[in-house]
Amino acid sequence: MALRATIEGVDPLFSHAPQPSGEPEQGGELPPSRVLHMLLPAPREIVYGAFVGDLHLWWPSSYTGFGEGTHAFIEDSVVGEEGPAGQLQVWGTVTEERPGELIEIAWTLAGSPDSPTRVRVEFSDADDGTLVLFTHDGWARGAEGAQQYAKYSEWRVILGRFAAFFGQPAEAVTET
Repeated sequence: MALRATIEGVDPLFSHAPQPSGEPEQGGELPPSRVLHMLLPAPREIVYGAFVGDLHLWWPSSYTGFGEGTHAFIEDSVVGEEGPAGQLQVWGTVTEERPGELIEIAWTLAGSPDSPTRVRVEFSDADDGTLVLFTHDGWARGAEGAQQYAKYSEWRVILGRFAAFFGQPAEAVTET
């Protein structure tokens, strides 16, 4: 069974971002990658396990389609959420996974399934715990890419909740 769900009236979920104005840059250049990182005080395997297995515990309900009572998940290569009444919304598909090291997702949340972006999260050992490197890129060219880039501008807020899951302040998430 193919999992595909849409929710009318929810797009864009990352609606707090300013929408791009005017035409994209000449030549249809791609917007830059969004790159964030944080240092978390726990072993890499635990941080990875929390990111993938405990998504429902740290993902802010205000960044879901169904709101309070939703269950965000990564399971069987599907990233999505199940609403309180059993509704399903697919956010993306896992394209690469090396447990404890990285997860890469073809991200389609509130966007066209024909133009997924790429979310890549890498986990590496650090002296004081685990360094998490989060990259969102793979934008479409032209106006569509500019819209994708603007739509997904709230990652510091979302990942701040992940940092808080490990007792760190939201400011632990920095963008480069």
